[in-house]
Amino acid sequence: MTPENEYSKEKGDLQHLLRLSNNRQIAYACNGPEAARTAIIIFFSGIMSIGLAHSVPQPCQQINARWIAPTPAGMGLSSTRDLTVPYHVSLARDMTALLDHLYPSSDFDTLYIAGGSYGTVMAQMLYGAPYAIFPAGRKIVGGMVLAGFSPYKYDKDYGKALSWNTWLSVGPPSQLPFRPLQRAFRAAIGSKISTVDGAKKFLRFTLFDVMDAEEKEKFKTHVTGQGETEDEFITRLARSTVECCKNWDGFMEVSDVIHSDWGFEPSKLSAERCKPLLVVQSADDNIGSMNSKWVAANYNNATSKTVPGGHMSSMYYMNDIWQEMITWGKWSADAWYSESVPLFFRFDISPGGFYPYHINLDSNAVGEAWEIL
Repeated sequence: MTPENEYSKEKGDLQHLLRLSNNRQIAYACNGPEAARTAIIIFFSGIMSIGLAHSVPQPCQQINARWIAPTPAGMGLSSTRDLTVPYHVSLARDMTALLDHLYPSSDFDTLYIAGGSYGTVMAQMLYGAPYAIFPAGRKIVGGMVLAGFSPYKYDKDYGKALSWNTWLSVGPPSQLPFRPLQRAFRAAIGSKISTVDGAKKFLRFTLFDVMDAEEKEKFKTHVTGQGETEDEFITRLARSTVECCKNWDGFMEVSDVIHSDWGFEPSKLSAERCKPLLVVQSADDNIGSMNSKWVAANYNNATSKTVPGGHMSSMYYMNDIWQEMITWGKWSADAWYSESVPLFFRFDISPGGFYPYHINLDSNAVGEAWEIL
C-alpha cells in the first residue's frame, strides 16, 4: 500500500518551476510518490486555470501513480512560447523537458495523457505526437478527453455542434485579424478576475449558478467528500484563475491553437499510436463536450462515455472514470506486448461500469479478458 503522506492536497497545490534552455520556464504541480515508476499521469486543466494536483483520484493512488499537472504556455507562471515554433512542437518539447527533469533516465513504465476542456487539446496533441518530438509517447497506454474539443482543421463541421457562446469564442468570429473578440473579452473581464472575490463571482456566474438542483446536490456531495465546503472549493478555483490571468498570452491564442495543425490527423494515426482513448462528455455542457462525438468517431481506438450534468460534471464520477481508464490501459498494454492477436474493442459505458460488446481476441485470451472485467 502507498503511504498516506505520498498524496496530500498541500503537496498538490504547490507550484514548481522548471527553467528551460531557451530562457523560458514551465510551471507545474505534482502529487504522489516521487519514486513512482509504474504509472505517470500528465493532466492538462482547462482555460482560466493553472496546473494543480490538489486531489488525485483513488484508482490512480492505488497504482502508485504520480500526477503531473503542467500550466500551458502563456498562462500563469509558464512563459509565453516561441511563436516561430508550431504549438504542438513547442508543447512536445516542453513536456519532454519536464519528464526528462523528473525522470532523467526515462525510468517509468507507463504514461497516461489526459485533459479537461481546453486541456484536451494539449492532451490530444501529445497522444498523437510523433515519437521524434515526444519520445515518451512510446510509453503511453491510455488517453482521456473530458468535455473536450476536436481538431478543427479536420472537423469541418465543428461549428454545427457548438453553442452560440462557444461558437463566438472559438468559431469563425474568433479567427478575425487582430483578435478583436479576444481583446474585448480581456478588456471587459480582466479587471474583474484580477482578485479572488471577482474571480469567484465570475466562476459562480459561468459554472455554478447555471447548475440545476440535481447537479447542485451532486456538486455539494462531491466537495464534501473531498473535505471542502462549496465556498472553499470555488475559492481554490478562483485563486487558480487569478494566477492564470497574470499572463494573457495563452488565452489570446486559444482559438488559434484549436484551429492549428496538431501534427497529425486522428483517423490516420498508425495502429501503434492508437492507444485506448476514453472520451467523456457532459450531457448538459454548453461550453465544451460538443465535439466529443467527432473525437470518439475519428480516433481508431476511442470509446465514448456520457455523464449527466454541465461542464464540470465529470469530476463527480472521476473515480469510476479513472478505474475504467486504468483497467482498459492495462488490458491494452498487456495485449500489445503479448504474442496474441491484436486487440480491438469498444465499450458500452454506464456510470456503473463498462461492458465490452465487440471483442476480437485469440481464443485463449477471451477467458482472461472476462476475468479482468
